[in-house]
Order: sequence, then C-alpha cells, then structure tokens
Amino acid sequence: MDSLKMLIYIASRIGMMILLCVFGAFIGVILFPAVCTLMPGSWHTVKTFFTDTDNMSIIAFAVTTIIMVRLFYNDGKLHSAYEEWSSVMISTVLLFMLFIYFIPAIFYESFNAEGKGKVFYLVLYYESEWLRSIADMPYTVSVLIGMGMTLFCCFASYIIAFRIYVRRHPVILKQMAEKAAPSSDEDEDENDESGEEENMS
Repeated sequence: MDSLKMLIYIASRIGMMILLCVFGAFIGVILFPAVCTLMPGSWHTVKTFFTDTDNMSIIAFAVTTIIMVRLFYNDGKLHSAYEEWSSVMISTVLLFMLFIYFIPAIFYESFNAEGKGKVFYLVLYYESEWLRSIADMPYTVSVLIGMGMTLFCCFASYIIAFRIYVRRHPVILKQMAEKAAPSSDEDEDENDESGEEENMS
C-alpha cells in the first residue's frame, strides 16, 4: 500500500470510528429506551435493565465494537485478496485511531470546569461510561481502555480474516514468499561482490 492510499485508509477508518461512536451513543441513549417504551408492562425487569445508565453504555460499546470488528474483518479479507495485507500497517492504523480518539479526553477536565463541550464528550465517549461507573476509573483511563479493547478486537479480526483467506487460497503465501525472495537474493549478490572485492584488494 503506497503512502497516499495509506493516508486515505487511515482517514477513512478514523472517520468511521467517530461516526460509529455517535451511532453507538444514539443506540444506547435514544433507540433502546424508545424500544423499551413499546414493551408490555409485564416486561418491567427487561425494561429496567435496558434503561439502566450503565447497561445503556455497555450496549453502545457492544454495538460499536461489533460493527468495527466486522469492518476490519472485511479489510483483512480484501487486503489479503489484493496482496496488501500487513500486520505492521494495520497496527499503525489502529494506533493512529487510538491516538486521535484519546487526544480530546486529555482536555476533558479543563473543558468540564468551564462548562463547555458537554455534548461532545457525552457523545464521543459514551461507550466508556460504564467503565467509569462500574470500575470507578479516571476519565482518561476509561477512554483509553474502552477504545483499546475495541481496537484490539479489530486487530484480532483482521489477523483472523487473513489466516482464513490464505487457508482457502494458499497461493497467496507463495506469492508473498516470491516477492520477498528477490530482495534476499540481491542481498546475497551484494555480499558476494563485496567479498570478491576484499579478496582482490
């Protein structure tokens, strides 16, 4: 994957992550409580469970994670098919995503003290609300761990997709080995040439 395609890929995945965070907050805060109002009165226990603040955040976290895992699974399959698969590349992309997601959390205390950005922080980091409530974590730590778990699952799904694809299409591994072979042959030739020059001198 060349530099331009890499930048476009990183930007697209960061944008998708932010959109999914907003979507997850919508699911947890608006959609599930709205669905619960349609449940019969005998389902009081279920309604109470889904409208609990912590559980709503867990639902948002689960929805966001599942969609992102599926997205990166497809990426792993496509990159394998087009021979652009790279564990280093996907690690770099995921670290960039975590970095961009984490930066605003650093300034939460100052913005919160000034009474600014409440909606922004509520929506963007709603998926980690359950960590702050249940585990009593500091804000930045909960954000880091929450998205970290999601992105780790994305990395695992990417690797799994590659392994499944090459198991079905073993020729991919052969092509990857052939691409790596010329570089090693060139290195051997260079070493031989340098050895001959030293002997001649």
